[in-house]
Amino acid sequence: MPGNTAQFAGCDSRRFRARLRPMLNIKMPTAFAAICAGLFFAGSVLSSSSALAASGLMPHRAVYAMELIGSADGSDIASVKGRLVLEWQGSACEGFVTSQRIVNRMGSKQGNDFVSDFRVNSWESATGDAFTFSMVHYINGNVAEEIAGEAERGSVAFSKPEPASIALPGGALFPTEHIKQMLDAAQAGKKIMSADLFDGSDTEHYFKTTTFIGSGGTGAPADDEAEPGASLEGVRYWPLQISYFDPADISGLPDFEISSRFYENGVSTGLVMDYGDLAIGARLISLEALPVPDC
Repeated sequence: MPGNTAQFAGCDSRRFRARLRPMLNIKMPTAFAAICAGLFFAGSVLSSSSALAASGLMPHRAVYAMELIGSADGSDIASVKGRLVLEWQGSACEGFVTSQRIVNRMGSKQGNDFVSDFRVNSWESATGDAFTFSMVHYINGNVAEEIAGEAERGSVAFSKPEPASIALPGGALFPTEHIKQMLDAAQAGKKIMSADLFDGSDTEHYFKTTTFIGSGGTGAPADDEAEPGASLEGVRYWPLQISYFDPADISGLPDFEISSRFYENGVSTGLVMDYGDLAIGARLISLEALPVPDC
């Protein structure tokens, strides 16, 4: 496996709220840090080089502008503004690497604010049976949390924040395989897909996910995403909504949901991350195709 590996990991929402509450003197919204996990969805959709050529999936670097688009009365978050930079690369020989950085300035209704900076990388084998992940989260320039580890079918071994392990269901997927199966379902005309997913975003559990797939279409995005997304003209897409559930939570409510227009070449536009009392949008502002590496 490559030496510098990791995944677009997030942070457990309860621990994340507890860490930030003393800084902001507020109650944080549900699972803001799961943005990191969520864009797993936008982050790890590469298969082998031959499969890339056959399916049209495109290694790329995308930049998104993030901002608050909705805040319930019960939320104390008044503003979110920042950037997400996402890069996919890989080959059938070396596996597939995702690098992501998310920097946001968040403000409370009480007038306090802070800068949150996630730096995440991942590697997944071309066969989808091995996965390494790491995340460093900075708050106002200081390291607030690190998560790192390795996973294989049925188990995860964490090296950070401390050595630990958890078991996974036998059929649990890693991010690349999850996206590949989601695309297969969309192309087959299915409207719903359920899967267990481990994405490196939690040190205690995997997620149960349910994906709702809308009717497909073809064409570039409109409005503010039209110019950066012009190269998507003629590419097929599907509206998707993915709900992420903690398997130990009996409420039946998702930790968070992510919706987007997902193109069959692996590019996402119109991202919305919904945490119940807070919704954050991620608008495509730059898209660059990267070469498919040879073995």
